[in-house]
Amino acid sequence: MNHAYVYPAQGFLGFELCTALLEEGWEVTALDSGREMGDHWMEIGRNANLHWTSYAEWDQVVPSGSHVYLPYYDQEDLIKGKEGETLMGKAAYTIRVFSHFQDPPSQNPGGADIYVPTLIGPRQPESYLFARLLKDVHEDEPVQDDPTGVIYVKDAARKIVSFAGGKAVLHLKGEAGWSEAWSLLTEAGIPQMEAPKIIRGKEVSVTASKNLEGIFDEQLKEAGIKKGKNSFPYSER
Repeated sequence: MNHAYVYPAQGFLGFELCTALLEEGWEVTALDSGREMGDHWMEIGRNANLHWTSYAEWDQVVPSGSHVYLPYYDQEDLIKGKEGETLMGKAAYTIRVFSHFQDPPSQNPGGADIYVPTLIGPRQPESYLFARLLKDVHEDEPVQDDPTGVIYVKDAARKIVSFAGGKAVLHLKGEAGWSEAWSLLTEAGIPQMEAPKIIRGKEVSVTASKNLEGIFDEQLKEAGIKKGKNSFPYSER
């Protein structure tokens, strides 16, 4: 059986990578800095192929032939810390996932680096503008959105898992545009967003399994918000 390690596993993309790997029959070791699995892991249910442990209590053993997934997209601190480098050093093959705004901390000759635009879906952090719009959250902190496109996080995770074993630098491109998603949520003018200066790697198209409205419906449901309960035109439809 194929064995994968995911760190951080409780992040937005990390959780979906674990789910996608389990769907493909992988054994998954979910590593995270926390000590307990969050409530959302109940969605997976009992699965003998899923093992969770905190990074601090991990035995630092990666069996021969295992793959390591490092969704740097979830956690900027990974770029500054040593955890990712430690896992890379123990793995036969590594897939790293970045936003286009992030720079790799090192070379990855033994695996793939994959760049993604804005990912949307359940549990999208409020550091992204769509999550703030849906939850009617008003903050002055900068957002992390990449206006080059949007991809449903579950579709991105499945596509990333499909590259297992390949060595390449790739960037994922979705079927919907960032401005199209913005227009669905609000009638306000499209804000001026910083775009990445460099788009790295070969473009890979990701087929959408849901339309934008269905994805945002899912985000609202996960957040416990009913349509019509916040002030944006989308929720009044």
